[in-house]
Amino acid sequence: MTVGGASMPRAHAHTFRAVSHPLRVFSGEDALAHLPAELARAGASRAVVLCGRSVQDRTDLIARLRGLLGPRLAGVYADLGAGAPRRQVEAAADAVAALAGDALIAIGAGSVTKAARVVAIRLAEDGPLDALATRYDASGRGTSTRLPAPKLPIFNVLTAATTSQNRAGASIRDEAANRQLEFFDPKTRPRAVFWDARVLLTAPRSLTRSSAGMEYWWGLMNLASGSDENPLVLASRRQAWAIAQEAMPRMDDDTDWQVRVELCAAALLRTRDEDDGGVPLGVTPGSHEIRMHPVTRATYMLAQGLFNAGIGISQPGATMALAAPAVRAFGDLCPQVVADIGHLLGVADTSTAGVADALESRLRDFGFTLDLRAAGVSRESAAVVSAASLRTFNCNADGWMDDKQPRLQTMLDAVL
Repeated sequence: MTVGGASMPRAHAHTFRAVSHPLRVFSGEDALAHLPAELARAGASRAVVLCGRSVQDRTDLIARLRGLLGPRLAGVYADLGAGAPRRQVEAAADAVAALAGDALIAIGAGSVTKAARVVAIRLAEDGPLDALATRYDASGRGTSTRLPAPKLPIFNVLTAATTSQNRAGASIRDEAANRQLEFFDPKTRPRAVFWDARVLLTAPRSLTRSSAGMEYWWGLMNLASGSDENPLVLASRRQAWAIAQEAMPRMDDDTDWQVRVELCAAALLRTRDEDDGGVPLGVTPGSHEIRMHPVTRATYMLAQGLFNAGIGISQPGATMALAAPAVRAFGDLCPQVVADIGHLLGVADTSTAGVADALESRLRDFGFTLDLRAAGVSRESAAVVSAASLRTFNCNADGWMDDKQPRLQTMLDAVL
């Protein structure tokens, strides 16, 4: 493989398992026109929309759906916010039950689509959400709860690119207990996903920028760690990285719906990566083995920790801020990965310092900067975040990061 003029030798895995899940994707200027037929295909006659306030109050999407669906649209729950807080998810489930809903239409990006999965679980399974969530033992190791009941069909209408569009897992914020509740149920994968031009153009530029930044970062990290992945996984990763590179210069064009579709495609390729046997999010199915390299692991953990802390920092924003500090703090533990990142960026100096500087410069050129101190994060609160981040199951199920908190703190200090 040649990237940026440099060779990146690959030793592919040739023994693997790939699973294709049924999914219909509709993309283009009038993609939503296919929604009525998809509801009919699922036997649904009382669909309920789940969305946030901005979709209901600042767009014509609900009116457009009423025109498309008529009496098949039973109602709307429009109070789902960032991170999918538990109280909102439970209120949404109550609203769907009161409306006798038989399908869920999630309009939004990551928070709304993952909330829809938990709503479907809450409606179908017995017991409170605490009893249905992943359970952790005294050592912090997690076990997913089996959720056997059939679930309502879900249809995702994206306002921005997100890998949540076609996942089986979800996490929501339990604000009262100051923790995340995590769920896994393959029956909550969507029946169809819609990348509609008019819907995608309703998203603010900041959301498109966040999507582009995350696809760029994930594309870079995943491809740099792909030396032992199978050919199907590498195909998805190469294409996702190519899309992300082409999208970054166009992400601020508020009329370019095509770039938003391309970002949606890159995000879907990342979930296909997992279905084809890749492990971009770390945990090998059925085990606590982590295959995520240290740079990705550290960035993902801390970014999620900052986001979950509820201090107003987005996960994409935190990811962009921590990307270069992660290379500096953990690069010595994975020198080949660092060299691969340098090759992908097309830089001559593939030392840890050289690659970290190049990545920081590249992200700054694209306008991704974040001062955590200005955002209200103190050194003391950062220490709490770094400790809490160790409980991120898909990054630390094996406990490998438990003694790495000083390195995590170094990353946070770099942006304080």
